[in-house]
Amino acid sequence: MDEINEFIQGIKLINWFNHDHSENNYYVISSVFEAYDKWNKKMLETWEPHIYSLENTAIEKLGDEQIDLIFATVSSEITDKIYENWDNFIVENHLENEIGLENEMLDMVKRDVSWACVERVLNIQGCFTTLLNIYSNGYFPCSWIGDYPNGQVVVL
Repeated sequence: MDEINEFIQGIKLINWFNHDHSENNYYVISSVFEAYDKWNKKMLETWEPHIYSLENTAIEKLGDEQIDLIFATVSSEITDKIYENWDNFIVENHLENEIGLENEMLDMVKRDVSWACVERVLNIQGCFTTLLNIYSNGYFPCSWIGDYPNGQVVVL
């Protein structure tokens, strides 16, 4: 439980969706609709094998109850902040015409961050730890160009 609490304290410091510098190694897009419509399928193709593998390991080592606790804890700790920051991101980037996908997009954030917490508990430096680092830089990882971990992350 200490690892989960430490993880939560760390993610509370993230300034979600608010990057103040550009990342040369990211492929940056500026449309919510493009992120979802163009990149979602590729994101699922890239993320899902990592989810399945991590989930199988986590079930074996932690059990369903502990996984559920991690997901519930992460969700309850970040939901208000990510919604608030998402709203600010939309306004600051003049994307008011691209609303309606908030729940889907932010559920992805909670999923990614929850799996990153599972990786932390299992002492694994995996795909979701990489995604958490991208979120920590103020970007929303939408997909991946190429085969992970090679290639380039697509971010909003």
